[in-house]
Order: sequence, then C-alpha cells, then structure tokens
Amino acid sequence: MKKYLIKLSIVAFVLVSSASCKSDLTIVEIETPELLLSVEGPLFEGANAATSTWEFDINEIIGNDGMKVSKAKITSVQVMVKGSDELPNLEKMVFEVTSKNTSMTRIGLYEGAIVEAQVFDLKIADQQENLASAFADGKMTFVGDFDLMDEEYWGNVEFALQVKFELGIK
Repeated sequence: MKKYLIKLSIVAFVLVSSASCKSDLTIVEIETPELLLSVEGPLFEGANAATSTWEFDINEIIGNDGMKVSKAKITSVQVMVKGSDELPNLEKMVFEVTSKNTSMTRIGLYEGAIVEAQVFDLKIADQQENLASAFADGKMTFVGDFDLMDEEYWGNVEFALQVKFELGIK
C-alpha cells in the first residue's frame, strides 16, 4: 500500500508540475505587406533565385506587453509575376525563408507554368521548422527559386509576394 501511495504521489506531482508549466498560447494570424521578390539579369536556363527582405518590429505586430512569439509557421504564400516586355518562359518555384538565427528552410513549392499577372499559391510544407527565432531577428529573407525555360534572358524578373503566418504568442 505504501508503494502505491508513493507512486500515486509521484504521478500527481508530475501532473501538477506539467500543468503549472504550461501556458496558453494565443494564436494570431498576420501577413506581410506586399513585397517585391526580384532577381537581376542576365538569367540563364535552369534555376534562378529571386529574393526579398522583410524588416519589421514584432512589438508593433503583436503589441508591446511583454509577450513573445514562441511558435511560428507559414500558412500561405501567394506570388504573382509582374509584367515586363518579352517576359521569358518561367516554371516551378521552390520557396524558402531564412534569417540571422534561422537556417534556410524550405517552405513551399509551385509546379507549373508561371504566367504574367496571374497569382499562384504555393503548396505549403506540412512540416516546417519553427520560425519563432526569425521573428526575434526582426528581419527575414525570402528566396524563390524558379526555372527559366529559355536559354537566356537579359532583363530583370520581379514578383509580387505576400506571406501569411500563424503565430503562437505567450
């Protein structure tokens, strides 16, 4: 009986300890302003990387009341190629994000032709690295690797970019 009470006491202690350590996360959704994802020519057949940097003040986004982002993931990425004269044939985009304290992380993929002035949604990875550290950095860099189907293109290519996040704040 004494062993049973000791085991019961240990289980109760573990349950109380774990319950007291847990704090409820507040889940919020945010999105970037429209960003310019761009690459300067000359571009050559195959993979080319367009980049965009988003700088922000996390306190303005979530409020400055001592709360911090403890979990973050991307829920949606929308991209639209901006028109230019004689735009080359583009296909497929692999989308990644990085910051000072976050390694390059693959987030999404679009497979198909990229058509001028047409918004395309990337398929977002089910499993993502927690991007909370990127929000602590105050700056993220987005990379869109796309395929150029022509042999070469001497101009620049620009995309409009909008990224949505789900943040866990406590």
